Amino acid sequence: MRRFLLVLRWSLLLLFILAAGTVITAWFVDFRQTDQELVEEFKGQRIQPTVHRYQVKDGSGQPRTIRFMETPALAVDSALPVVLFVHGAPSSLSFFNEFFKDTNLLNRAQLVAVDRPGYGYSDFGRVETSIVKQAEFLQPLIDRYKKAPYLMVVGSSYGGSVSARLAMNNPEAVNHVVFVSSALGPGLERTYPISHWVDTPLLRWGIPPLLRLANDEKLAHRQALESILPDWPKIEANITMLHGQRDELVYPTNVSFAQQHLVNAQVKQFLLPENRHDIVFNKREYMTDILLDILTSRKLQQEAKPKEMALEGKKAAKGLYSSVLIP
Repeated sequence: MRRFLLVLRWSLLLLFILAAGTVITAWFVDFRQTDQELVEEFKGQRIQPTVHRYQVKDGSGQPRTIRFMETPALAVDSALPVVLFVHGAPSSLSFFNEFFKDTNLLNRAQLVAVDRPGYGYSDFGRVETSIVKQAEFLQPLIDRYKKAPYLMVVGSSYGGSVSARLAMNNPEAVNHVVFVSSALGPGLERTYPISHWVDTPLLRWGIPPLLRLANDEKLAHRQALESILPDWPKIEANITMLHGQRDELVYPTNVSFAQQHLVNAQVKQFLLPENRHDIVFNKREYMTDILLDILTSRKLQQEAKPKEMALEGKKAAKGLYSSVLIP
């Protein structure tokens, strides 16, 4: 018994040290890069992204600043499709840096990544727990690229929730949504007891802004997802889902939830048996191949349309002449 109590005491002490270390580290690590750091990150590349900002009004009357980066859409590349990346929590647009270094993707699409409201340099620390409002704040990006020949939105984790809302609001503009480890169904994710503990006034003041942001979103996520439940039939875009079958943070049941509610969309799923909530990090090349495959399929379909139209035109012409010539 004495030995058990000793082991328990040391285990609790170790857990406390690890938790304290995590909190202390989080005060100095905010998972974001300045504009200049992003310039240095992509220095030397043939195709380099540039950083932009815009402001949008919110209900309080105070403008929201949203930062995003995009690769150039040159005049000769006016027909390039657009791929918009939306990150989860806690994170920033830098989460997708490696995709902006992939020459295959850079040659095939204009890439865009955004700091979600409250993260990165989109008013860091200013939380917004409503998925509806977050999508409203990102709507100017959809408007910016709505004339692109093809618009794909890639949402990771919580970013998938916001991507879903963007697709609901823009069925004519959004052509494809890729959900990566995305939290889509109310309650289909793990919420640890500590999330509730640190939300108390006694502890909240000591939590770093980045973790506080993520925790606020986590605790309000069920209600935020419930608010968009009636609008899932509005999504008409093609859907691709990537999810780890061992994901214990955002459960794989989110895939079946999406399939049940996406009644007006074609859904394709990739369930990865060995992966947890780590696909963007540990399966980036696999994920890139899927994005490239989507872009290739879109191009082949686009090239096939003129041939189909020409064939239909010949059939129609043949029918017309026959009807004219037959007495």
